[in-house]
Amino acid sequence: MVRQQVDEIMLLKLVQTYCLPRLLYGCEIWPREALDMKELNVMWNNVFRQIFNCCWRESVKPLQYFCHSLPLTYLIEERQLIFLNNLLHSDNFILRTLACRFSVRFEILGLSSKYGLNTVQNSKSTVKDAISDSLQFYDFTACLYCI
Repeated sequence: MVRQQVDEIMLLKLVQTYCLPRLLYGCEIWPREALDMKELNVMWNNVFRQIFNCCWRESVKPLQYFCHSLPLTYLIEERQLIFLNNLLHSDNFILRTLACRFSVRFEILGLSSKYGLNTVQNSKSTVKDAISDSLQFYDFTACLYCI
């Protein structure tokens, strides 16, 4: 009975506001080789399937596109890139030294090159724009015909 009265977009915003930050808590320092991105993406896709009660056999990419929501892989990499960038350019000398010493620079260079960022020092808005621009290669239109 309550389910019939719930607005799906409002429910999605509640999930993005309250659940997603808890899911991604500390993802900036998760070891990249230990991440099972496929499992995390399946979980995030199932959130859309549950909320909208659709796409159980199809891709949720069009649904994410029309809801202006990034796939979880992009969200995690965005947060990692911003965190590593802030760590390398911190005012704290100890943090900068540790970041350089523990090969953080190579990790940030790898993520930066993936999204076409040329320099190591980028603002938060530059990183978000680069990730949004990279979504033009994320083929939403191929799945539009799945609906």
